[in-house]
Amino acid sequence: MWRKISFREWPYILHPRPVTIVASKFKNKLSAMAASWTMPVSRKPPVVAVAIAKNRFTYELIIKSKEFSLNLLPKEHLDKIQFLGTVSGREFVNKIKAANLTMANARRISSPIILESLAILECVLRKDIESGDHNIIVGEIIEAYARKEFNILNEETIRRIPLHVRSNKYTSPIGEIIEVE
Repeated sequence: MWRKISFREWPYILHPRPVTIVASKFKNKLSAMAASWTMPVSRKPPVVAVAIAKNRFTYELIIKSKEFSLNLLPKEHLDKIQFLGTVSGREFVNKIKAANLTMANARRISSPIILESLAILECVLRKDIESGDHNIIVGEIIEAYARKEFNILNEETIRRIPLHVRSNKYTSPIGEIIEVE
């Protein structure tokens, strides 16, 4: 009736999850990476958490700069999302440009944003929590914005948000909005 789930496989019980692009910059170095282990943790103040492996270049830049952006790319950019999730920023002067995405200045932080995004969160680092092979980066959101057409209650918007299943596999929500009385 039940099958054993390995400790390597267990996180995928909690998938699919929205995939975001975490971007950070310190001095003249910048990087961006795909991350699906992201979650809101507080409304007031607005706080988000993202789990990042300590060996990732983006993690290093976040720790040094004390800031990052979260960029929600639409599923039309899955090839670019996959690229950002599988190559190291240490190998590129500008990993965002290497992914054929458009980098721009954020409104309130020096870390970049990605113009193809549906929505963007600008964050300052509040905490870095040791958690095993990943650390929990806790950021206070100091600016949040989305495209005018972005509406999470709109089925077309929902269908554009890529969900990470595992490895190089993605899906999208069916888009059906179900309201429970």
